[in-house]
Amino acid sequence: MLSPEEQLLTDFFEASRVYDTSVMARLSALPLNPKTDGIVDAFDVQRVDHNDGGASNVTVTARVRRFDGQVGNRQLVFVMIRRDGRLFIQQWREIP
Repeated sequence: MLSPEEQLLTDFFEASRVYDTSVMARLSALPLNPKTDGIVDAFDVQRVDHNDGGASNVTVTARVRRFDGQVGNRQLVFVMIRRDGRLFIQQWREIP
């Protein structure tokens, strides 16, 4: 069974594959564009850090296929908050 964070990320990455902006808008404040950001084929949650303000930082290692066909691993951090009783991705960034 997936954790709530893993389920949210799974849904987000599935929507991003086809660039379904309406679904992504329900899940995240920022889209993941397959042309510029790549497509996440697989991911592993490395760490979930809960902050005092109710937000969580979720660090993942993601296997990303770029638009030019290159495949590589990227470390991404997602800031998740509760919105209307559900987890929501407030922001995400890549760790260089």
